[in-house]
Amino acid sequence: GKVCMPHAADLRRLAHLRQLLALALAQEDWARIHEIDLLIRQGLLRLCEGGEFAPRTLAELAPLKALHGQALQACSRECKRLSDLLESHTEHQEGRRAYSLADSVQAEG
Repeated sequence: GKVCMPHAADLRRLAHLRQLLALALAQEDWARIHEIDLLIRQGLLRLCEGGEFAPRTLAELAPLKALHGQALQACSRECKRLSDLLESHTEHQEGRRAYSLADSVQAEG
């Protein structure tokens, strides 16, 4: 297949996005991480339209790939945390409803 020779400016832009991603990850800014993820995707597509990356380019992109993997794991952990939190709130709410129903039945009796 065709080997891509990316422009230095595109690689610099991706390196900058990696710094922004690291910052957003440190701040746990999930909306910003999503925005940056989309920009990285666009940047990678522009970097190599329909070809393969040269080994040197892959090496330059390795830190971004590693950080992106960390961001995916962090997002996954946060989704799990929120899911657990929602579940515990739902259980708590159902318990409260049962108690208030029991109270109203007793009040009538």
